[in-house]
Amino acid sequence: MNRSSYILEGFSEVGFMYKQLGGKKKHNTYVEWNENFIAEGKMGVYIMCDGEEVMKIGETQNLRHRFQCYESHTGPTNKMVRESMEIKKMYTILFIECPSFEVGFAGVKVPSGINYRILEKKLLEQYVAMTQVLPKWNKGIQ
Repeated sequence: MNRSSYILEGFSEVGFMYKQLGGKKKHNTYVEWNENFIAEGKMGVYIMCDGEEVMKIGETQNLRHRFQCYESHTGPTNKMVRESMEIKKMYTILFIECPSFEVGFAGVKVPSGINYRILEKKLLEQYVAMTQVLPKWNKGIQ
């Protein structure tokens, strides 16, 4: 599985992340979104790639916020990704949105749609089945 295969499956290139020394941000990590893409509030699964190689498959309830965490928060996953990035290399961000909507059921409205956490798990299982390894920046399958 590589970048191109995920694009064929419906993922879109929505931006990129890079590391640049001497910048304004504390951890020197930056995200730039494609011009017509709005990341705020987008729920789904993202894939970070180095060229064709898949580096990480992840899920998020808010894409913009998730990548702000990569830029600035000190959690172990954020830190590991930042420390693994090469300076000035562009890492492509692929994304597929998981639709969420309410449906009437048993006389009430309940949330429905594609569960982004389950989709991430299934994509990781598929990746491991095909390659025998996890993407480099994934720690495991939850």
